[in-house]
Amino acid sequence: MVKFYKPGKIVVILNGRFAGRKGVIVKSNYESVKDRKYPHCMVVGLSKGPKKPTKKNIAKLQAKIKQLESKDNSSDRVKNLKSFGVFIKHYNMAHLLATRYTLKDELGIAKSVAKIDELDKKLKEDKAAIDNKEKSKKDDKDLEALKSKLGQEKDDFKNEVRNAKLNIGSEMYKRFMKGFVSGKSDEDKENQINTQFLFKKLQF
Repeated sequence: MVKFYKPGKIVVILNGRFAGRKGVIVKSNYESVKDRKYPHCMVVGLSKGPKKPTKKNIAKLQAKIKQLESKDNSSDRVKNLKSFGVFIKHYNMAHLLATRYTLKDELGIAKSVAKIDELDKKLKEDKAAIDNKEKSKKDDKDLEALKSKLGQEKDDFKNEVRNAKLNIGSEMYKRFMKGFVSGKSDEDKENQINTQFLFKKLQF
């Protein structure tokens, strides 16, 4: 079996809320696991294609940012304006369409996803520990403490996912606003084309 779905490959989502959007494969698994009994990928993608950065659009955005910065407690809103909407989801490989493009730019994806994986691993370990204690049907004092810890870890996981989306979205925004001037070498040109494809809207 030819393995098309490798980390870095740009794909098009074919099913679900983000159907028609583009994303980048972060991790791929061709084996079935307990949670997902089918070949699957973790995909990071743009929830909405960016507008073309015309002078008019940039002037409007800068005016809005300047207006918000003059107010108190507006840092989160300013960050959101300087960031693209991003989704991080696991997809069945049957619901993905592989393209010929591969993303070489980092865009802060690996670092952000590594933190999510670490918290996800802790969550699964604590869930398994709670399940084992509940199956034993013994009066265990540690069970309540474990459940409380699990609740806190769930909150931490949600916050980390939110932060990861914001960080990746900010990096994507910076890269997009930087522009796509062709490099001198063939490799640089190819990297530019691949990255640019991620931000282009699909033509139907």
